[in-house]
Amino acid sequence: MKPLANSFNNFRQGRINTRAEARKQLVFRNNLEKRFFRQLTSLFNKFVNTNLYLYKEFGQYEPSIAQQRLNEEFMPLMLAHYKRTFKAMYNFDEDRVQSKKADDTFVFGRSVDFENVVNQYFASRQLILSGISFRLATRISNLIEQGRLDDLTLPQIAKLVSEKFKSIGRGRAAVIARTETHNAASFANHAYHQTVQQDLGMKMLKQWIATGDARTRPAHASANRQTVDMDEDFIIGGKPMSFAGDTKGGAANVVNCRCVIIYVDEQDLIE
Repeated sequence: MKPLANSFNNFRQGRINTRAEARKQLVFRNNLEKRFFRQLTSLFNKFVNTNLYLYKEFGQYEPSIAQQRLNEEFMPLMLAHYKRTFKAMYNFDEDRVQSKKADDTFVFGRSVDFENVVNQYFASRQLILSGISFRLATRISNLIEQGRLDDLTLPQIAKLVSEKFKSIGRGRAAVIARTETHNAASFANHAYHQTVQQDLGMKMLKQWIATGDARTRPAHASANRQTVDMDEDFIIGGKPMSFAGDTKGGAANVVNCRCVIIYVDEQDLIE
């Protein structure tokens, strides 16, 4: 693709208030997260209720089969959420540079291979997602085993697992919704601006913005306002990361992260 002649004028924003930009991104991501949390909670409740009904009736529970059945619904739900998040993030970014656009996925008004970008990201997450369903299925197995050791009846074990799994399921749903929404949005945001730089011939900078409260990791707070070239990594707690949520930073840097990245033209003034 050839750079557009008026791309520079369209993208440059002049003075940029990073706190205001960060707040916009967080509100946008929180809305996606809340919807996904409800979907995950519903799925996990269905998962445990179905397995406990079968256990109460027949006294059998096989973690590997339970995991497989959960994946049959969990994986398509994750893919659909990634697509929704990527589309929303691309449109969020596109709205900053043009006021009118067709109902499609664009970078500066030109269609991109959106499905390929999403599918590549989903493929990179499948091992991690399988681990989530494995741990949930194993957790139910452990609770059942504890009930057997306590010499409980099948209905008593089913009731025990159901009660304990309510908080477990909601807790896991909250962490997954927050982390996966944030990571997917961060990846999509980065991919959008990579396209801006590569295809439109622009020089981009990026700045790490941490949420300023007591829950923010010390390493992330220390990285606040760290600014690097688009193709360089931030150094977060000694780990290189291309963007907030980048798996190169390890679980300690990505789970429940709320940091955002501000992307600007090199001639913009960051405030």
